[in-house]
Order: sequence, then C-alpha cells, then structure tokens
Amino acid sequence: MTVQTRTSRSNSIPLAEWNQAIDDLIQRRRAEEAIPRIRTVLKNLPRHLPSYFRLLQAIWILRRWDEGQDWALRLLRADPCNELAWAVLANGAEERGALGEARGFWKRAFEQAPYSQHIRAGMVRTSPGKVDPLHLTSTTFAALCRMDGRWERAAEQYTALQQEFPRRMDIQCALLESLWRAERQPEALHLAALLSRREPNLLISWLVSARLGDETDQALAQAPLASLDIDGEYMAVRFGAEVPQGRAATISVSREEAAWLSDIDSLLPRPNSAKWGGIG
Repeated sequence: MTVQTRTSRSNSIPLAEWNQAIDDLIQRRRAEEAIPRIRTVLKNLPRHLPSYFRLLQAIWILRRWDEGQDWALRLLRADPCNELAWAVLANGAEERGALGEARGFWKRAFEQAPYSQHIRAGMVRTSPGKVDPLHLTSTTFAALCRMDGRWERAAEQYTALQQEFPRRMDIQCALLESLWRAERQPEALHLAALLSRREPNLLISWLVSARLGDETDQALAQAPLASLDIDGEYMAVRFGAEVPQGRAATISVSREEAAWLSDIDSLLPRPNSAKWGGIG
C-alpha cells in the first residue's frame, strides 16, 4: 500500500484506506494504537457502524469491558443480532459480579452464534452447575438455519418465535433477514416498514426497503443507510449485500494523522472476509 504524504492542515483520506490500516492494527492485536484511529472516523461519522464494531474488537482485545458497554448498546440498536456486542455486555456484567445479568447477555450471544467457543465458555461459566446451558432451543435452532442459509425454514422458526417474544428486536431482525433471503418480498417489506418506524436506527430494515421497495422506499432509506454505513462495508460483510457503485467515502483528518497513515506502508491489509459479529 503506497500513500502520498499530505501537507495541508486538513486532509481528505479514503475511508476504506484508513479502515484497512485500523484492521491491520487489530489483527496484530495493537488495539491501543487502533482506538484513536477509530475515534477519528467517529468524529467524521458519529453513527458509523463499522467503527462501532472495530472499537468493540479493540476493547475485546484489551478486556476493558466497562469502556465497551455504551458502544455495544449503540451497535445493538442498529444490529440486535451482533454477538460481539452481546458478549461485551456479558463480560462487563461478569466483571461487576452481576452473574444473572451476564447469563442473560451470554444467552443472547449464544442464540446468534452457537458455535463460538468464547460464547459457549461464557454460558457455562455463568450457569448453575446442574443446568446444561448449551442445549438446543428453538431460538438456537432458528439461528443454525439462518447460518446455514436455510432461509425458508429460518423464516418459519422466527415467525413462531416472534409470536412468543414480540418485543425482542433480535428475533424481529432475524425474521426480516430470513423473509428477505427467502424471497418473500411482500412480508419482508411490510416488516421492514414496521421496524423502521419502531427503531429508526435498524440497518436491516432500511437495507430491505432499499433493496425491495419502490422509489419512495428507496429514497427514504438513503439518508439512514448513508449515516449508518456510508460505503456499505457493514452491509456487504454482515448481510452479503452488494455495495452500490459510487459509494466510496472520505474522511477529514489532521496533518499529523495523515502522516501516520503515510508511515504504515509495511502493514499488510486484512482480507475483508470476517463477519461483523465474529469474536477474536
């Protein structure tokens, strides 16, 4: 990666280039260095979901659970199915000695990622001795269907769960994704409209409206999508949604920050293949 030195007081840097450097720091577990670079993005884009996720990745490495609580809640408002955010909340509750609360958070994480060893360990650690915390429930079975791409079966499972737990946004969002992927367009559009009115920060509802809706739906979705995920990075990795052409973004950085970027030519880029939820 070659970056020309910038000398002006304020510099415009491609967002993808800046984030590539952050990802390399996180991959090398240099989280202390990554955090101020992530905050630079958030100064430009305060609702930027990929930056919330990267900040939680850095906090996970540093085990600074108290610092991660607010960021985890912010990410969950937009993506209630993000297991990393639930796991950060769980670790924070454990650190405070609130084992019942921690167990609830670990359960939510487990219902999104039943195979994660970190999450499974948290479930076992906070569960009473005679309880098997890793048994298959209807919620974890639905998650497995979703993970395997069995979208019609997942939609059936989440429809039943929605009726049982009508206030759980993670189940609503998982159902919406399943309906969308199962090509049940009228049902998906209807649910997307309901959810966007209930929680304006939900990424999946705006994404489905933009993909399946009419011109009005698409127009209404543009501003929230740009605010939450300006270049479509989170949508591409988390939901496999194609990034529209012309969505490249830039951020404004100081001369000192631009100089930092110009000094990292030796860093290797991280492949953009990890799901926005994985725990490392």
